[in-house]
Amino acid sequence: MHRQIIKLLCTLTILAMIFTLVPAGVFAMPEGITAGAYVLMDATTGQVLIEKNMDQQLYPASITKIMTVLLAVENANPDEVVTVSANATIMDKPDYSDSMHIALTAGENIRMEDLMYATIIESANDAANCIAEAVSGSVEAFAELMNKRAEELGAKNTHFTNPHGLPDENHLTTAFDMAQITRFAITNEKFLKIFSTIIYEVPPDNKKTEVLTISTGFSMLKGADPQYYEGIIGGKTGYTVPAGYTGVAVARRGDKTLVAVVLGSTSGVNRFSDLRALLDYGFDNFVKTPITTAEVKPTVSKVVENDSVVATVAVSPASDMYYLRHNSVAESDVVFKTNINDTYSWYDIAPSVTLSVADGTYMYPNIGTFSLNHTEKQLTNPIPVAAGTTPEAANEESEPKAETEVKKGMPTGLKVFLIILAIILIAIGALVLLFFISNARRRKRDKLRRLRRQEMYEQSRREILASRRRDE
Repeated sequence: MHRQIIKLLCTLTILAMIFTLVPAGVFAMPEGITAGAYVLMDATTGQVLIEKNMDQQLYPASITKIMTVLLAVENANPDEVVTVSANATIMDKPDYSDSMHIALTAGENIRMEDLMYATIIESANDAANCIAEAVSGSVEAFAELMNKRAEELGAKNTHFTNPHGLPDENHLTTAFDMAQITRFAITNEKFLKIFSTIIYEVPPDNKKTEVLTISTGFSMLKGADPQYYEGIIGGKTGYTVPAGYTGVAVARRGDKTLVAVVLGSTSGVNRFSDLRALLDYGFDNFVKTPITTAEVKPTVSKVVENDSVVATVAVSPASDMYYLRHNSVAESDVVFKTNINDTYSWYDIAPSVTLSVADGTYMYPNIGTFSLNHTEKQLTNPIPVAAGTTPEAANEESEPKAETEVKKGMPTGLKVFLIILAIILIAIGALVLLFFISNARRRKRDKLRRLRRQEMYEQSRREILASRRRDE
């Protein structure tokens, strides 16, 4: 009896340890990332999956060239022949002569397309300078174009001063901004082709008689390299002493395309392991989840101009909205908030739905804001607005018509604890039940043995008595 109790307690202790450790192993955050700032982002929606110091302004080094080549494919003819200026060359500049270049010389004629590939694949600073001068006339004017385009793409904390990323105290960006720039850049097919190329041949020109073969330094793209990453689409690395090791990687697996950015990794090898850890975390732990459109009720809002309702707009959810949900987060944990005004003007119709989760889960709290569809519907009899009410005042006074929130479930950590506790209690109950069943069977067997022994004793006694009677 004593031994059975000890066995039962040991079994329960082992089960409790196993069930307690499982969630921590499955939902572990990426570990060992050396970068001072990083972000992992959904390439389609811009949803942030995980970040650290993503809005901190830091030096980008050569990942700057993602913006440089994006502007080149947007604003230049790839077949245009560019004449290299003395200002664009690198070899004759003492401060930069040991930086990456393709040995361009003044007066050399080279195609714009060759400059684009050299800028991304070889990270050639002289090629980046040539692109800047060909597109905008000067490096300074091109930097202005870079900053304007960055702002348009939602990169609000970026300030570029050159097209290559060589050290400049005013040349700054953030992990979030570089992810924003990159996720838009890869929607351009010309850029994406350059971004994913491993080897390229620059043909001879008026100054060079041999083909120049260049190969990407982004090891995650190379199938035979130990750093190769399954599903990789493209990437760019950078390094300067002030910036440390920087990198951008884009990968696709299944129905997810992710952008990872690291700034200030401690070594070239660690840069790739940092990017790998972020991408693995995203692919292994997040599932593509449609937005619950049933939570967004179709709504009709008024359009007010010159104190009159001139039309209405019918607002409804888009059918293709989704977000990436961590495996440990239930759909009921996601809060939906619709932002649909009673009144709009023609210039500010922007119905949307915002998704978020509570702090303390494995998800970045702000999932994102998604635009809702709206269709114009002219009123047959426009309804006049009360006298003295301007469209602006109407907009200021009107609160969002619907602010639907899905009730939060209990915190995810508590849910996990309760699930573990329930499993342990069920296991204890099952083991206790088995113990009592086993004990009852044992008692029944002991009783049967006693009865058999008693019967055998009685039988033996009867036989002895019978034998004595015969002898008498």
